[in-house]
Amino acid sequence: MAEQKTACIVCKKEGIKGTPVRKDVILDTIKKVKTRLGIVRGFKLIVCPDDIEVYRKKRAKFEKMAVLHTTVAAILIVLLVFGPILLGAPFNLMSIFFAFVLGVMVAALALLSYVPALEGDAEPKKRTPDQIAKKLAPKETASKKEKTPKKKK
Repeated sequence: MAEQKTACIVCKKEGIKGTPVRKDVILDTIKKVKTRLGIVRGFKLIVCPDDIEVYRKKRAKFEKMAVLHTTVAAILIVLLVFGPILLGAPFNLMSIFFAFVLGVMVAALALLSYVPALEGDAEPKKRTPDQIAKKLAPKETASKKEKTPKKKK
């Protein structure tokens, strides 16, 4: 089996070595659309060592924008669903449906600046509720729990 050609997603250089890009649903969808249109070139996507810093900045920007878009979408849905009800308008199922559709569309805007993750990047580990509670607890409370009370004589 012949080795697949590589291309850097940042500088577009072909035939170089680097860190491979992790396959995901979005990349698979793009590949299927390009296959249907007949414009697939068949490259394995990588990030070359020269462009790793540029890639990290782009990926960080994408992650920030994804959080921002989903937050705006959630606030928009809450306002469009509960706003009319709180103002005395009658319950309307279609307005709730369109609020969710609009929220999904706003959240999907983050995909316009999509930058895929690298194969070597570790997935964020799942934290247990106990770890989250320790992280969120005030320092004084956590330190009181760790200290054992001394007995007075």
